[in-house]
Amino acid sequence: MRRFFVSSLITVLSLALIVFMYGNSSSRIYRDGTFNAVSQGDNYGYAMVSVVLENDKIKSVTIKEFDGFGVEKLYEVYGQFFPTLKEAHETLAKRIVEANSYQVDVFTGATGTSKKVMEAVKFALEKAKLEPSKTKYLDGTFMGVSDFTTRGHAVAWVTIENDKIVKVVLEETIPSVKDGKTVVDTAGRTVWVFKPQDYPWPEFHEAKTAIAKAVIEKQTYQVDVYTGATSSSNKFIQAVQKALEWAKARQ
Repeated sequence: MRRFFVSSLITVLSLALIVFMYGNSSSRIYRDGTFNAVSQGDNYGYAMVSVVLENDKIKSVTIKEFDGFGVEKLYEVYGQFFPTLKEAHETLAKRIVEANSYQVDVFTGATGTSKKVMEAVKFALEKAKLEPSKTKYLDGTFMGVSDFTTRGHAVAWVTIENDKIVKVVLEETIPSVKDGKTVVDTAGRTVWVFKPQDYPWPEFHEAKTAIAKAVIEKQTYQVDVYTGATSSSNKFIQAVQKALEWAKARQ
């Protein structure tokens, strides 16, 4: 009997130690892993983050920003216009880890960047939750970019409300040209501009309207290309697809 009592006591103490060390799994909020998300997008672009979670703790945050053409804001390039961008990213990442929350103080002089970074982390945490979201998509306007080509790429801003696509804005880029030469930035990357309203190709303008309308009506990126603007159509469709991927409420 005594041996049985001692054995039972050891078992109970062992279980108690496990609970103490690892906690009650039912109280966990997030899955472990690396979760990627973006903020809402606007004409100035969006923030992208990678958040590493372990035992409901934010272990690290990696931040990138992209401009309104979907081009990454490299420190060596964008730093000419915004010298504190790198410091802002590093400071925000540190604050978020220390606070174990996306709700931190903004970086002075970088309010827009701060809000986008915090929102992106908020979305990453939403995607990481153990309990799946009841919706397929997050609410907001998400920016998607098609693959880059030498001739240009498409950008889509897709607005979602209550799991419904309610608005789609599409643009397509062309290289910026000066004195007959393609303009490049200090990193050697092509500088892009959007095709203007008077761009001399009627089918392109018609495709922008037709595909945006079709996406809203069918509630999917899987729509028909517009006759006479196949290349632009495929770019638009891919950009919408990318935007919807970022908008997903679960990773």
